[in-house]
Amino acid sequence: MSAFAVSLDDQPGELARLCEAMASSGVNLLLCATVYSGSGVVVFIADDEALAQEVLEAAGMEYLMRPALTVKLENLPGAGAAAFRKLADAGVNVDLLLPVRVSDELFFAVICVDDEEAARAALGDLVVDE
Repeated sequence: MSAFAVSLDDQPGELARLCEAMASSGVNLLLCATVYSGSGVVVFIADDEALAQEVLEAAGMEYLMRPALTVKLENLPGAGAAAFRKLADAGVNVDLLLPVRVSDELFFAVICVDDEEAARAALGDLVVDE
């Protein structure tokens, strides 16, 4: 699984242009978040990564594609702190955190890290394999 980070101009219609390009090619955005830091950035997971890449390239949209992991944590105070401390202690930087599902008992998130192998080793069974 990969996460796409797409840079968009900070102007009306850019998010619509991205979504329309994906929809017209049959790509479903499974998870999406936007951030703002002087320009718009949309981060998403797609059901067809290869097609999503083709669509972005054809539309001339600048993007970064990063390997992603899904993690499962208990929905309790300190669960996130403990997991992210394990990553920090292993020297792993978290570049992206996208909540996927939250229930009374569990919290699932997609994360992008700078060292996937070290993250998997540090988190162990907290990583959900597909």
